[in-house]
Amino acid sequence: MRIRLSTLSSLCICLSIISTVADAQVERLVLGRGGLGWRDALEQAVGLDLSTVALQPLEIDPSVNLAIGPRTEKGEFTNIFGTVWRKGLRGPPGSVSTDGSALVIGYALGDPTAVIDGLGGVSSSEQDPGFSFDLGLQVPLHRIRYFGPSKGKATVIGHTGQLLRDLFPRQYIVSASQISPLFLVKPDCRFCPPTQDLDVVLARSLNNTERVVDLSFATQFLRFLRFRWPTRGYVAEIEFYGEGYLPQTKYISGLFDLGEPVNFGRLLFDFERFRSDGFGSPAVSAPDADVRVEVEVRSGRDDTPAVYHIVSELASQRLVSEADFLRAPAGCAGAATGICVEQGTNVAALPGQRGNVLDDIENWSFWSAPQQMSGDNLRAPDGRQYLQVRGRFLSAETFAFGRLNSLTIEYSPLLAHPVWGEIAHIDDPEPLRGVVEVPIGTPVNLTYDVRADFTSSNQTGFNAVRVVTPESVILQGFQMGEPLADVEPDSVSVGQHELVVYFPSRPVTELTNQPLRLIFSTRVFNFITEFQGEVFHTDRDELPQSIDSGNASPSVSSNDLRVFAPQDRLAILGAVHIDSKVVTPNDDGANDEFVLSYSLHGVSMADVDVSVYDLTGRLVRRLTAATQAGGAYTARWDGTDAAQLVAPGMYVARIAVQTDLGTSAQMRLVAIAY
Repeated sequence: MRIRLSTLSSLCICLSIISTVADAQVERLVLGRGGLGWRDALEQAVGLDLSTVALQPLEIDPSVNLAIGPRTEKGEFTNIFGTVWRKGLRGPPGSVSTDGSALVIGYALGDPTAVIDGLGGVSSSEQDPGFSFDLGLQVPLHRIRYFGPSKGKATVIGHTGQLLRDLFPRQYIVSASQISPLFLVKPDCRFCPPTQDLDVVLARSLNNTERVVDLSFATQFLRFLRFRWPTRGYVAEIEFYGEGYLPQTKYISGLFDLGEPVNFGRLLFDFERFRSDGFGSPAVSAPDADVRVEVEVRSGRDDTPAVYHIVSELASQRLVSEADFLRAPAGCAGAATGICVEQGTNVAALPGQRGNVLDDIENWSFWSAPQQMSGDNLRAPDGRQYLQVRGRFLSAETFAFGRLNSLTIEYSPLLAHPVWGEIAHIDDPEPLRGVVEVPIGTPVNLTYDVRADFTSSNQTGFNAVRVVTPESVILQGFQMGEPLADVEPDSVSVGQHELVVYFPSRPVTELTNQPLRLIFSTRVFNFITEFQGEVFHTDRDELPQSIDSGNASPSVSSNDLRVFAPQDRLAILGAVHIDSKVVTPNDDGANDEFVLSYSLHGVSMADVDVSVYDLTGRLVRRLTAATQAGGAYTARWDGTDAAQLVAPGMYVARIAVQTDLGTSAQMRLVAIAY
């Protein structure tokens, strides 16, 4: 079921009924239990069971052939997940499915789809015949069965008149993979035979004597399969069987019209973990099961996240409305040249036919980073009227699954519209090309400008601003007004990764609107650092509003909240420092411990080891063994090994950082004296 844009008005009516007031201003959009049903809000579901109030992956019946599902209204073949089997001589560019659709590639004679549905398709070739499959999603497979025709006679030269049941392949190799093999993405391999096996060989025989080949193996998550028959033969049908729950499934909602641009608050979900002993066994609660749900969101300014094109007379792509696109005859979407690929052949798209459908990046945000924790703030830009949600269920266990009972999104009216933010180096407010470059790991003085506009009397304004920072900052100044003038804030809060400035005595409202500037000193530790921010009102129960990159000050030209560090100056391990070269652990409060500080640059996550050794190289004490992101850290040593104080003398403190580029390490000497 797909919620079309024409039905959004009715959907919005439903939302207004199910939304509950959490407080004076904050409302809630609820999906699932206690709100809009999962089916009612559905655009696409891949591998999910929609028969209950909750949302969970399908359980596979080991007795059911996964390859055969109900035919579509157009007579297309589907698998049991309801996705259509596509077919071709090879995989065209973009063949690897993201929507669960399945692909069968036949390198032999006959109709590949017939091999799936058992209508008597015949496979025979002089050169290593076979078929390759993309099941569309990972499946816990444990059995594959294929067989030749049970009746009929051959008509090909060399076998004329022979019974087909006797001409089954005498050799076979069946292989599989979880990741996409080359045959699905190589665009210039039109008739490539599958001469290479995939990374997992499930079964192999060079002397097959059975017309019906039934292969059983340990259950494993697989998506891509390849069948090779080095000797000539006939195959009528291929069947796939599995057990357990699908390890990767997906849900995409329709578009939610919230009535007006809003601020987004928290994303909350009720998620449970279960495990069973096998098919037909009752599922029991299993909080320790290795399963999780990931939720992504995107927000938009209009009622479609896509832009549509029609092929023009010059074989280029012309932008049109969705209505015009749907009225145009179906073609095949291709490149701007008007050439597209269908089932292994190049076909010229005709003028007036449908062209590309692309993401509307001007009016819609990209999908957010996955959120796994209930209660975190929604990671979608504020100030948008439309919202879309997608979720993924992931499991590393065959008989474990997650169940999403409900999903809730908080939202409230805007405080202002819009709120722009702009950052710059204090000594270079108009950088070349608008790119703010700063040294990595070195203190730098920055300005952070904020400007708001008001488009409605319902927008109440704000009296505080919060900025996310890579480390604790030093606030050097706060300015407001036009022109900007120094102002004493009512209060300031500096946390490990945030700066909050409060100014309730000078709130920003429609009547008292004035720009503001924060001046602070900090360090950055990555190639790109975005100083995300939000404004809020301390006296009202309204949600904070995110600050968008834009032109917040006429004296600054970056129009951005990001700063960049030159990569050619990067040292992954930097600013290694010890507070004292001599430690006297006498409990007198002076130099009782050794403190080593360091910073990591340009890494999202790295394995870090900080250890102390004696001069013979023997490990004395491991201080840190952890995975750490870019930032500043400290490690402390109190002069003991695992049990007691060490002997006086010289020791070596070594810090090592392991990344994909290798190991970066530094050492410092420290003396223990009593």
